[in-house]
Amino acid sequence: MDVAVVIVEQLDADGALCTFRMHAEYGEAITVAFADEYEEPRSGPFHFLDDRHERHFARAFAECKVRKVSSARLSCNDGEFRFLTSWAGIPTERQRLSYYALCLPQGAVPTHVRFTDPRSGREFKKAVVRDEQRDRFVLYLECRSSHGAFDFSLEVVFRVDPEIFPSFTFDDETTSAYGAHLDAYEYLLPRQEQMVVQQFFSERIAMGDQYNISGQAGAVGPNAHAAHNTFNQACEQAAAGIDLVALAGELASLRASMRKEATDVEHDQAIASVGAAETAAKNHDAAGAIGHLKSSGKWALDVALKIGTAVAVKAIEKAIAL
Repeated sequence: MDVAVVIVEQLDADGALCTFRMHAEYGEAITVAFADEYEEPRSGPFHFLDDRHERHFARAFAECKVRKVSSARLSCNDGEFRFLTSWAGIPTERQRLSYYALCLPQGAVPTHVRFTDPRSGREFKKAVVRDEQRDRFVLYLECRSSHGAFDFSLEVVFRVDPEIFPSFTFDDETTSAYGAHLDAYEYLLPRQEQMVVQQFFSERIAMGDQYNISGQAGAVGPNAHAAHNTFNQACEQAAAGIDLVALAGELASLRASMRKEATDVEHDQAIASVGAAETAAKNHDAAGAIGHLKSSGKWALDVALKIGTAVAVKAIEKAIAL
């Protein structure tokens, strides 16, 4: 995910709260992934694809001031904790995400998580991930606004139970795999390909006037065409016979190798496309995987050939040929 701002808070059961805010420099991209997307070591709830950003975060997060929250914000009744917080004015940018992440205390399991708009009371989608590396659940909120600033309120109820933590999962009606209305990898793609990704994931699309789409979209709005349907069909045909389980595994290896060799923004974009394809393959979405791999480019193919990931090579070659 290409982000403009990340805000990370880490809460401990004694009420100690650490808050850190990281901004992208002008003209720079900060590309991050959630805790469960990679197995590599990290110091917080995000993986940073650029090692410089990871080092900066690790150093600054370790040094940031820890404050004790008041009993009005963190209370405990018979072993059940309730934490309240809110943020206003989180900066947002067009086609770049901002993200908030709250790390719960070690061994804590959430039983209620509610992110809301403080004005309307509307509940936002979120992602809730068990961070096995750091023994914490992480609550992620995508901050997106057409006004350039985003506000939210959060209520979370949890209990500290290290015994059930390793197998505990949280899910409710506003939980999303990546906390967003769309797969955030799409924002690294050109505008035309963003529309393709939006259609693959059956989300809402706006083209000039507002058209709310549910399900696969072919032609939408004035002067729209059904060309993407043809592309979708071509992806499905190209994906025929590909072992998705093997593909997902090889794409994970490919992504790790690409990260070690990446030197510029185009490489980061290719890595993001491979990551999106890996996610699609894990979700048994063969056409979606091919669609993402089409954007991965020749460098991804060259790396795949070098490390000997035969299934990934075949899939990328088919995708590039579309």
